[in-house]
Amino acid sequence: MGPALGGIATVTLMADELNQLRHEVARLRRDLDHVLRVLGQEEKLPQQPRPPFLLLDAEVISIRHSADKMPILLKAEEGYACIYLNDNEGRARGLFQIDENGSARFEIWNKDQEVVVSIGETKDGSGEIFVASADGKPRAGLKVHELGGIVSAQNSAGQTNVLMLGKDQGGTFVVADAEGRPVAEITTVDGDGVISIKGKTGYQTAYMGCDENRGVIAVLGKEGEQAVALSSNEKGGTLVFFDSKGEPKGSLPK
Repeated sequence: MGPALGGIATVTLMADELNQLRHEVARLRRDLDHVLRVLGQEEKLPQQPRPPFLLLDAEVISIRHSADKMPILLKAEEGYACIYLNDNEGRARGLFQIDENGSARFEIWNKDQEVVVSIGETKDGSGEIFVASADGKPRAGLKVHELGGIVSAQNSAGQTNVLMLGKDQGGTFVVADAEGRPVAEITTVDGDGVISIKGKTGYQTAYMGCDENRGVIAVLGKEGEQAVALSSNEKGGTLVFFDSKGEPKGSLPK
């Protein structure tokens, strides 16, 4: 090969390499433009320079501290958004979400993936909180009802054993048996306090009350009929006995 042919070959090789370099630079520029566009960092016009801070648009964001550990996951879908907080075993332990109805809720899950704490809102926009046992059964709750604020405690079968209600007229405290039947109640009637005791049949068997003039303690029969009453007035105390029909039949002092 003469000097002339060698020079031509060198020029051809350099031209090929330059052409490949142009293609590579063009491809890299397209990739860079794509990345900048995804990150919201492209310069659309000369008078609109690149923003100084990162703008990120994504459907799912994973935050990791190692290749196999992802403690935080942010996810968005149509009408739904949530943040998962995971433990070192990859189990979701906390969830903050906005559901398709627009309601917000925060949940804590135990290692068995049972919800043990839930803080959220009801359909009418009021707040509610409940805590559950390790098996996920609700055991105590706090919420707002149309009647007022409610605090409740349930047994393992889900029956409400204790209920505390705050309303405009005053407060009410109810105690129920294992089957959820109310057996005792402390409440207010026209601003005065009342304690009521009920039997298994649902009839009131005893009560304690008062008004501006006197206090009363009464014992009733199994079907709610008056049996004995102890009351006070400006003259002192009175004990009244009633017959089986609820009619007075004697009193002390006479």
